[in-house]
Formats: sequence, C-alpha cells, structure tokens
Amino acid sequence: MNNITLEYTDVFDDNKVKNLTFSKHLINENFNEESLFVTLVDGKSMQPIINHKAVIISDLSNKSLENDGIYLVYYKNKMWVKRYNLRNNEFFSINPNFSHLIYKEKEIHLIAKVLLTFTNL
Repeated sequence: MNNITLEYTDVFDDNKVKNLTFSKHLINENFNEESLFVTLVDGKSMQPIINHKAVIISDLSNKSLENDGIYLVYYKNKMWVKRYNLRNNEFFSINPNFSHLIYKEKEIHLIAKVLLTFTNL
C-alpha cells in the first residue's frame, strides 16, 4: 500500500484523536516511516510557508541539517518550527514580524526534519 496513516491529538478541536492518511509519494526525500509523527503548529512565525494550525509531518530519524531546511527544534522548554541557515548555523522564523526568533545551532536540541505541511484539514 502506498498510503501512510498517522494518529494525532488535535489540540485545536477539544483534543480529539484523529488520523491523517496521505500518500507516501508526497514525501520527496528519504524517510523512516516508523519515525514519522504529526505536530500541529501554534503560531504565525513561519507564515506564509507554514500557517497557524497547520499539520506538519516530521521524521525523528532525519537530523541532517540542510540550508533552508525546516526543522522542529527544542529551545527553552518549547518546541519551535524554524528554517535553518547553514552559513550562520542558526534557525530562524520566516515571518518578518518574528525576526527576533533566531536560535544558534549550539543553543537548541534538534528534534526532527519537517517533511510535509498540510493546511485546512
């Protein structure tokens, strides 16, 4: 079968447990299916690429840093979605209103690489 189904809790919908099913072919890079998980985005720092309440699929096994790759990082007891800048070794927000949210690679714990983004589910 060419579909993947992942279960997640929708914190924006009374913590309902939901399933997200999508085609494996939507992921354009190598991934470990057993390491995939769903996260809901709470915030606007990555708009317009990733919107508030977007559903993102990340791979816990993929921690290779690529310029302009988007990652989940852990910083000061919070998980953030940020783009990576290889030249400066830092993670940053895309939305200019959140340009102050910049984290050096040595300051964060890298969680996973973001592979897919869904909006309006």
